[in-house]
Amino acid sequence: MSDSVSAASGDIMSSMEVAMMKRQSDVQGQQVLSLLSGAIDSASAATAAGLQMAASGVNQPVSEGSLGTHINLSV
Repeated sequence: MSDSVSAASGDIMSSMEVAMMKRQSDVQGQQVLSLLSGAIDSASAATAAGLQMAASGVNQPVSEGSLGTHINLSV
């Protein structure tokens, strides 16, 4: 009888260890997914900001009639 009780106890402990390992693995997986999601959001925001800057004309070549192009610097 005591052999069956200790065997059942051993099975319960093994099951608990497996459940705890699975839970830890699930938590780590959720943390990884959260980090990846944040990285994707950051990259998307940076891309959108870059596209917005390009569309607004930042770093566009100066046209012929722009202010300051016809200044005489000779003294």
